[in-house]
Amino acid sequence: MHYILKSKAIFDTEKKETFSGGIEIKDGYITAVYQQTIPTDRGCDIIDCGSQMIIPSFIDAHVHFYLASLVYNKRLTVVSGRSPEEVAKQAETLPIQNGWRIGIGWYASDFGQQVYPTRWKLDATTHDVPTLLISGDAHTIWLNSAGMNALNITPETLPKEITGERFYENNVLTGVFLEAIAIYYLAKVLEIFHETATEDCLMYMKQLNQMGITAVGDVALTGESPDDLVYPHLYAHQQATVRINFFPAMREETQHLDTLSSKYTSPMLQMSGVKQFFDGVTSSHTALLKEPYANPYHAHDVGIPLIPIEKMRRLIHLANQKGFPIRIHAIGDKAIQLTLTYLKEAQEKYPLLKGNNTVEHLEVMDLADLPLVTQPNLVLSVQPSHLLVGYDTLDEEVGPIRAKDMFPFQTFLDVGATLGFGTDVPVVVDVTPLESLYYAVARKTTDGLPEGEALMSHQKMSIADALVAHTSGAAAAISRDDVGTICVGKRADLAVLSDNILHLSNPQDILNVQVLKTILNGDIVYQKI
Repeated sequence: MHYILKSKAIFDTEKKETFSGGIEIKDGYITAVYQQTIPTDRGCDIIDCGSQMIIPSFIDAHVHFYLASLVYNKRLTVVSGRSPEEVAKQAETLPIQNGWRIGIGWYASDFGQQVYPTRWKLDATTHDVPTLLISGDAHTIWLNSAGMNALNITPETLPKEITGERFYENNVLTGVFLEAIAIYYLAKVLEIFHETATEDCLMYMKQLNQMGITAVGDVALTGESPDDLVYPHLYAHQQATVRINFFPAMREETQHLDTLSSKYTSPMLQMSGVKQFFDGVTSSHTALLKEPYANPYHAHDVGIPLIPIEKMRRLIHLANQKGFPIRIHAIGDKAIQLTLTYLKEAQEKYPLLKGNNTVEHLEVMDLADLPLVTQPNLVLSVQPSHLLVGYDTLDEEVGPIRAKDMFPFQTFLDVGATLGFGTDVPVVVDVTPLESLYYAVARKTTDGLPEGEALMSHQKMSIADALVAHTSGAAAAISRDDVGTICVGKRADLAVLSDNILHLSNPQDILNVQVLKTILNGDIVYQKI
């Protein structure tokens, strides 16, 4: 296929502005970029987009692809509520699939501080069918008694080699599990959908194309449980319309990783690095902080490292030594500080020859650690939609002093850091890249909340900077140098927007912009009718 895309608004990610001209595409690559004057002797069609904006297609740098595909295909149903009873009542209406009712989306923090549900709450509405409810942040599961029986969960059968909290009441398991132990059982239940997984994944890719997305970073859901919910063998298909760059859990025994790294190397499906978890999340007090939580659950409640700190240090060094870009989940300020320190050490001792390490989330940021975010081969992978998830409970969780400096996107840019945007889907569901841009620029929900001043309003980003973070910055986060910009020699992955978003004066107008075309390897994989 050989053609030229013409527009008065082509986005330059380096200059952060648009120009009038054309993009010549041949055999899946960008072969020329024309400023102003477009030659007429190239022997190909010219597609005139007028004033519609052409950008590098969006990249979602942080997804849990398999889990997200299940939500999109309604294998999992969203549930939420302000009390365990309210959520349990919704569970009663969940469809039964392969013998299970499965939902996702509730947050324990919505029930109040240190309030966790129990299987007996679920038994009141779903006692006859095994039921599994996944928390919105995917760090906790809630089972009813029938579900525990189906998985043969007793104090004696719990895996001893996996960490994570197991809750008891009067020495009886409550059916609520956190972190690695939660993912251990979650993976077992979700095996029932493997038979239809490839079809589900292809359907979900088409949904992503409608958002203007052609590449994602699929990251492990656990750093410790044997099954990390990253399944390249289920994604591999010649009809794939999204480039999947996957990051399995980093282990001290690397033979499996070596096999994956050598087996999956295609432009559409490749192992692009590894993933680990330093800590958990603030809503369950598992994010690792420097000082205790505002409403501590116990004496000196600063959260927990999910694996021993020295082991994490070894894993980071080992990943760099083997040339595996590593992505570290770090939400609490202590976890962020240690992660940045160990990445700097590893980069100095074993410099990456290709790709970038990333820190994931960086929510409770101590600004004293800012000098560490500009180190070589480092990208900060952040999710603008996260700042609106439970924003009204942040003061209660971490205290107002720490809360005011959370999600400091503009400060990161001010000191010269590279940002890569993603969604962490299905932690948030159906968030489009354009909505992510809005969140970063407006720092409000799509309904305009909170009323009055925006959340940490001094951290508002420009539309141009946000767009760079969701294209070239996200490409850096998934360690791809062949996509993310409109340059000669890059793959022809592009999106056409209805409007030049750089010219919008009101952030709310971003939400009215439409994706008109999505192009992968020069082929149109989505076109709005």
